[in-house]
Amino acid sequence: DHYWGTVDIEAKCLVDMLNQHIIPSVKAAGVGPLSDLEEAVGTLKTAIAEIHAAEDSYKAAQLARVLRLETMIDIRAVCDAAEEVVPANLWTLATYKELMFLDQHTASTPETEPFFDE
Repeated sequence: DHYWGTVDIEAKCLVDMLNQHIIPSVKAAGVGPLSDLEEAVGTLKTAIAEIHAAEDSYKAAQLARVLRLETMIDIRAVCDAAEEVVPANLWTLATYKELMFLDQHTASTPETEPFFDE
């Protein structure tokens, strides 16, 4: 139950990210795989419903494995393709560069750095 419950949460987060960030960014830019992204939302919702309808925990875990390790990875590739073509000023999520090099994308001065007495 724990495994498929975790995958359920991850899949619902992806649905939210698609609906609240990725699809609106693609629409605003007028470029990118819009129909594939919209289809992905339906695919995720269907897979989530199938997990909840499974006759037992083992079957739910099997379905969750496919969702997490196959379906969501395929959808991630579509999201990455969208990120590549949407202009940065319209992309509302942090980019990989921003996440990986966060300290280089924030301004800090001695006045804003925390001071710790040792």
